[in-house]
Amino acid sequence: MSLSISPSVNSHLPVSPLTQQAAPTTAIWREPISQLQPRELAQALQTYFDAMIDPRFGETITKESLQRVADGLPLNGVPPTQTQIEIAQEVLKRKDLFQQLDFTSGKDGKVSRDDLATETGDFQYLSDRALITLVGKNFNEYGGGDTYVNFTELREAAGELPSTQKFSPQARGVAQELLKRIELLDRLDIGVGFLGFAGKQDQRFDLRNVEYTRTHSSPQSRYPD
Repeated sequence: MSLSISPSVNSHLPVSPLTQQAAPTTAIWREPISQLQPRELAQALQTYFDAMIDPRFGETITKESLQRVADGLPLNGVPPTQTQIEIAQEVLKRKDLFQQLDFTSGKDGKVSRDDLATETGDFQYLSDRALITLVGKNFNEYGGGDTYVNFTELREAAGELPSTQKFSPQARGVAQELLKRIELLDRLDIGVGFLGFAGKQDQRFDLRNVEYTRTHSSPQSRYPD
């Protein structure tokens, strides 16, 4: 199958050194790249995200852009490095990995920075929208199957209060990050009430509040500049 990213798509892009300013950490992995765990590969994609962005969409990686990098072809006027080529080849080789990474933004065939932060556990870099999406995913774990999750349960999940329940690493990390974002937590608490008016601030939230807050939150990720 031929790539749908034509040379003309890239010709207008400036030829400048690739920046890695959006990488949250310096990816360190063992050789060969074929032995990397999924989380390590996701960290590698975070580090070289700018080199693998699909220029047709911006701020996302697609299978087509990965294939172009894997073939050693430039996406933005700068040829990929050998390390970037090998990373792209390895991600494409693991057929289920791309689908695993393509989660937070909605199974749209594009891997976003939020998707990668979810996989690596760098929840502090998630956009508000992605963070609330994960709150919804872990809702039953927080609330034990109840209709509401209260702030005490959220603090237990975050490890701030003792609990007999064992929480998954993702549930714990998401709860910890949500408690740090006071304004977002307040909006989740209030949510939406009867006839679409603002709900009550009662230190608890249900799935309706989760969905309302998600759709009214920023999709801008928080990677460092």
